[in-house]
Amino acid sequence: MVRTHLCQPDAAKSCAACCGIYNYVENTRHALVRRFEYRGALMARVRSGALSLDEYRVAVRHREDGRRIYKTIYSCEFAGFVDESRKRVGCMLHPMVTGGCDLRDNSFYGRDICDGHFCPSYQKLTENEALCVLAAVDDWYLYGSVITDIDFVKAFFRFTQNSLGEEISPEVVKASPALTGIMREYFSLKTTWPFRDVSKPRFGKYYFVGEEYAIDRIDYEKLGAAVPEYDPVFLSLSSCFIAKDELDRATGTIDNLFKGFCHEYDRSHREHH
Repeated sequence: MVRTHLCQPDAAKSCAACCGIYNYVENTRHALVRRFEYRGALMARVRSGALSLDEYRVAVRHREDGRRIYKTIYSCEFAGFVDESRKRVGCMLHPMVTGGCDLRDNSFYGRDICDGHFCPSYQKLTENEALCVLAAVDDWYLYGSVITDIDFVKAFFRFTQNSLGEEISPEVVKASPALTGIMREYFSLKTTWPFRDVSKPRFGKYYFVGEEYAIDRIDYEKLGAAVPEYDPVFLSLSSCFIAKDELDRATGTIDNLFKGFCHEYDRSHREHH
């Protein structure tokens, strides 16, 4: 169980996945930044008294593309940048953002649900795993997509810790730019993976059709290959392989990252002690 606050962990990043920001059909970084910039300008008018919250809501719904990937998950129109540097996203109605006035009852879920909700990552990740992710990722868009994909995070630690024969120490990781760099490269595959399936809406291993969702399966038999040990990683990256050489390249990419991390960790661990 994680004790660290994953939603707003520090001044460099935050997560608003539970607000539904990745559930928009247009959910690229560029699309979300444009969406949040517009909302920020509108919210400034609300705070100045030039616009009511109802007028804000109407303006957002009129201007934005509200199509959602999974219709059961609500995408809140009050999610946006919550700091001037635009490094953190979250609820623009939260009292920490408004200066003390809690306006969350104006949102779809209301104050009590928003205040009391903690995503499964709080229960499923260990404190060490969470601290390592926090050390490696300083970007709101990437952080939100990584910290909520429990399988993807767990896979990194399972493979590397099995190879090392010990639990990874966040202190060792934080002290090594090389280690944080390798972890960041792995987590960044969420946005750079060349074998991503774009034929249907995906959140990691899940794909969605209207109100229904299912876990995807990669047809390795069709590629003339056995199910690889990195299958959980490939599923989390929404992979689709056209030919076996693509699978081989993908396996090599993950293998090199894991082996590189273990080699550097052994070296750094010896120096740390």
